[in-house]
Amino acid sequence: MPALTERWKQQIVLDPRPGAGTVIGTDLVAKSAPDGHTLLLTSNLFTNAPITYAKLPYDPHTDLVPITLVTISPHAIVAHPSLPVRNARELIALAKARPKQMNMGNTGSPLATYNFNMLAKVSVEPIPYKGAGPLMTDLLGGHIPLAIAAISSVQSAVKSGRARIIGVGSLTPSVLFPEAPVIADGLPGFESVSWFGLMAPKGAARELVQRIRNDVAAVLQQPDIRQRMLEIGGEPVGNTPEEFEARVRKEIAMWRQVAEVANIKPQ
Repeated sequence: MPALTERWKQQIVLDPRPGAGTVIGTDLVAKSAPDGHTLLLTSNLFTNAPITYAKLPYDPHTDLVPITLVTISPHAIVAHPSLPVRNARELIALAKARPKQMNMGNTGSPLATYNFNMLAKVSVEPIPYKGAGPLMTDLLGGHIPLAIAAISSVQSAVKSGRARIIGVGSLTPSVLFPEAPVIADGLPGFESVSWFGLMAPKGAARELVQRIRNDVAAVLQQPDIRQRMLEIGGEPVGNTPEEFEARVRKEIAMWRQVAEVANIKPQ
């Protein structure tokens, strides 16, 4: 934030508003004045919310204006070394040979596992965990055969040989783990990532949105900031408002389809 403070010549105040899967903070920004003084730094949970909640106090398509995707963190599917698979194609073949006999640990939403099932036409059971620590402990102990988690959470276990990486959930090789295969190469359409992005309230002027995006993108290219983000597992992005909006719309549509196929009902 100091780099943006310097560019904008004013102090930036972070106001965390946790709760309800980002809905509380999102609603606050959606109802704020579109003058650029109140912005939303949100995550991929923004695109999960329309599927998780039957009624939102805002419209995710019209009440917020995407500015830029700040960082993206690919997820990875990893296996216990005893599981005889090395890539997505082999995993799909094994899951088809063992219908309803395999499970995959996950943190947070099970949607990624259900998406894998839908695209691969298999029935891997998602097992929820409260964090990457307990998830990896069970995987390395052989209590679960598979896990899907942020690549930063599995990297050390894979490099030490205690877990085998099946592939990354980004559509292109990961900067954080470039030697890992891309799952979508063996399962077209599969994507599983975490991200953080910046949005403004509805009505924000196009010129204002573009100026904020340009400043954020410039800061993300600073070597020290880029290196710091990579160290904590995030790949800096800084794309255009149009590109970010397209991602949001694509993800919401994708998760709606996954929820329908998996018979997940909003609460």
